[in-house]
Amino acid sequence: MAEAALDRLTREQLIAAGTPLPRLYIEAAPGSGKTTVSAYRFGVQRFTLASDPRAVVAVSFTRSATAELRARVRETWGRAAINPPHRIVTLDTVVYDLLAHLLHTNTLHWPGGHTDLEVLDTWKAHYPTRYTAREPVVELEGRQIVTAYTYRHAKGNHLAQPDFDTAVNNGQCTHDNVRAILEQALGDPDVTDCLIDYFAATTRALIVDEIFDANSLDLAVVELAAQAGLDVTVVGDPWQALYGFRGARPDLVPTLIERAEMATLQLTASFRWRTPDQEHLATALRRSEPTTVPSAALDGVDVVLAREWKPLWNTHPRVLPLAFRSASGNTQEAASTLLLNRLTRSAFGEHATYAADAAATLRLDDEACARLEPRLDAILARLADSDDLPTTLADLTAAIATESPAKIPRRHRDHIDRLQQLRTRLLRPFGDLVLGLTTHQAKGREWDTVAVRLEDSDTRSLRHGLDRANEDHRKLYVALTRARRRSLAV
Repeated sequence: MAEAALDRLTREQLIAAGTPLPRLYIEAAPGSGKTTVSAYRFGVQRFTLASDPRAVVAVSFTRSATAELRARVRETWGRAAINPPHRIVTLDTVVYDLLAHLLHTNTLHWPGGHTDLEVLDTWKAHYPTRYTAREPVVELEGRQIVTAYTYRHAKGNHLAQPDFDTAVNNGQCTHDNVRAILEQALGDPDVTDCLIDYFAATTRALIVDEIFDANSLDLAVVELAAQAGLDVTVVGDPWQALYGFRGARPDLVPTLIERAEMATLQLTASFRWRTPDQEHLATALRRSEPTTVPSAALDGVDVVLAREWKPLWNTHPRVLPLAFRSASGNTQEAASTLLLNRLTRSAFGEHATYAADAAATLRLDDEACARLEPRLDAILARLADSDDLPTTLADLTAAIATESPAKIPRRHRDHIDRLQQLRTRLLRPFGDLVLGLTTHQAKGREWDTVAVRLEDSDTRSLRHGLDRANEDHRKLYVALTRARRRSLAV
């Protein structure tokens, strides 16, 4: 199957996918076939030296990106390509495997003597939480893992210490807890040697997608793999590094590339651009040349992008964003998000961005969410017909309370404002609504015509040329390279 498709690859793609170089950095411009090349490279490394029993592993940072790469590998090479031990997983999975190995070999010791852990995405889906600056944590004391607590600058939804202690002693934790322990453990040379030996014994090749999304621990894990003698391929684009707020360290990637002695190959030819104007814009942005973006109305626009959710709600009542703001853990906002989710699914066939987080905050399982759907639809219908927002909010709170044990606080002005924002959109035909996304949510996607909400500072930056070292400029670059045909300013 792979051989029949080789004629669809460019020379750049063929070389990047098939090179025998053991250490490789592939810099991939927007629309250059990054996922395609990663899928082909996985197959090349999987079926080369097939007698070697060790795994070929590909990782990315989100489940959606991982699922996309896994599907592409199956399509290209067949299902046998990812038969065990070969696999395509999130980097969180690899991080857990490393900690599990340290527990299994008694290099580290978990409370209660556990060597296999139940790793949760979030505590709030399983335990009651409270809004506080005090966060329970796990720490290393020598080789023993213990529970402790720390105070954060910003409050969040955290477990009470007794609940946390009980959960950890029962072998439960979150991915953040796993990462915290492994990061502390890597300061011990004996631990480092143990993990290098583990990589060498179990894995022969590692492919890392979106390397510029990696934080310092992620990069340390990749460097361990290189020190263990694995073939290591990292793929990414420094112009599309957006996740500094999540701890990403794109500034450290060049150091990794240098220390691991990686060769660099570039994918420069883009298959995205369908018009000369869009290709010229993308080229000028990447070259840091002065640029302008034409303004236009929303007619014919597929999506509107902005840095944050709030400007999207304020752009035009035709724009329906997929979130009110980043998930905060607030139960009333979670209730509003479930209502938004019913509207976005009806209008676009897409889930609200934080619908799963909202369900976790309200401690609703899939069955409870399904039972709520008719009630939420009825509330949306009443919201479209009446401007009595306080009564609608009370109806929403009462509906959620039939399924959720979480306490929803008293009415706040923000809660009414969210309902007013929804009502404004409900007064329009679904066909008139335009999808609204943040640049982070749009990364990796493409549309024919994209409108970008430009602030005055963005316009000035474009006039002077973008600076790749500036994260706001990189966000602007990503937003303006999602369109196949036209990028517009609103």
